Amino acid sequence: MLAPLNNLLRIMRYGLGTSSLLAILGVAIGAANIIALISVTDTARFQAIAMMADYGANTVFVSPYFDEENPSFQRADAFAFVPSTYLAELNKMPELDAVAGVLMLPGHVGRGTERQFGSIEGANPDYPLIRGHKAEHGRFITAQDEAEHARVCCLGYGMIEPLFGDEDPLGQEVVIKGQRFTVVGTMIEKGMMGFSSFDDRVFIPLTTCQEIYEIDGVHSIMVRVRESLDIGTVEDKIEARLRALDGLGPDEPAEFSITSMEQLTGILDSALGVFRALTAGVASVALLVAGTGIMNVMLMQVIARTREIGVRRAVGARRRDIWLQFIAEAVAQTIAGALVGSVLGVIGSVSFSLAVHWVPHITWETVLLGMGFSAAVGLIFGVYPAVYAARLKPIDCLRYE
Repeated sequence: MLAPLNNLLRIMRYGLGTSSLLAILGVAIGAANIIALISVTDTARFQAIAMMADYGANTVFVSPYFDEENPSFQRADAFAFVPSTYLAELNKMPELDAVAGVLMLPGHVGRGTERQFGSIEGANPDYPLIRGHKAEHGRFITAQDEAEHARVCCLGYGMIEPLFGDEDPLGQEVVIKGQRFTVVGTMIEKGMMGFSSFDDRVFIPLTTCQEIYEIDGVHSIMVRVRESLDIGTVEDKIEARLRALDGLGPDEPAEFSITSMEQLTGILDSALGVFRALTAGVASVALLVAGTGIMNVMLMQVIARTREIGVRRAVGARRRDIWLQFIAEAVAQTIAGALVGSVLGVIGSVSFSLAVHWVPHITWETVLLGMGFSAAVGLIFGVYPAVYAARLKPIDCLRYE
């Protein structure tokens, strides 16, 4: 009856030593690595999926196709464009109920002595319909603004306070690329996508953006397919029309690519899945290294307690009792390390996510994986010291100095 209590007292006595604390810390760091890295990867994935969900499953993107040997739309400043004629052609297709061109360039927005760096995004009226990023106050860009190349803009949520503080920006002016623009709207708060913020953008008419930056093209075109139609069929029709516009045959290489939201989501899932497995593997290696530390600590404890082992054997303790004693201590150290590591991993993941303005996503499966793997490693690496202690001869232990 007293044997389990005696083992617990020994665990408490020797488990609080410096060497045991180092072993616990090694397991804790390994478990924290697994939990934090997997959780950050999952958070990034859900952040990206949430952003893509705003577009809807029936969204298709037309983007430039890079060809290093014949980059006719690739400029010296490393930006690539699709021609504006694509926009006009896609607007003629009855299969599409919204078409939006996007031209986004870095720039400063000024008001008086204040200057705020952000992204100047040329957009047209269909942009909010596809992107789900709408004006909260005032209005967005209109077809008339585009036709007149109007100097009007909509401020992203994150641009309002730095430029206007508590003032109402509607009707006031800002300076973009040396020209005055009237603020006609302010956007809803959208948040982060990866390390990029949707709230540090200023939207101006697409035609105005092309004019002031002297660019005859767009970075990408977003189109929304009508609900009742098959996306794959419409993609084929889009490709056929754009190829005909460029005078290309079916087998000739095109300088554009067409991608659906479903394809992008699949690519993202595959890429992040590989990254998730890679980060888990790296963290597991760190935990295996910690396991060797546990084994070394346990072996040192066996050596330091050789005479104790001899006394216990001399008064009737069996090899099994000695083995169970050291296995119990290894398990206690690894469980303590796993618990500490899970707390550190969750804190680290949440802290990183909040620092980059992400919504933390941590699952119980990830926490249990980190703790379970840590406990398993500690148990496996604790077996050899326990077996070594159990095989010591009582007479040799009593004579040990």
